[in-house]
Amino acid sequence: MARKQTMMPLPTGGGTGRRAVLTLAALVVLALVIRDPAGAAVIARQLATWGGAVLDGLVAFFRALS
Repeated sequence: MARKQTMMPLPTGGGTGRRAVLTLAALVVLALVIRDPAGAAVIARQLATWGGAVLDGLVAFFRALS
């Protein structure tokens, strides 16, 4: 007799909470840009500077490993 193969069940749904959080975050960012565009630009510039510093640190770390 042949063995019966079982398939793993595929996950269904579960993205509702994540979608709600992302929608809320997008609305907060949109409200910030509409209410205070200059402040939003300063925040975006600071986040870009911080992200660049993190990236530079990671590159330096991996270069030191090799």
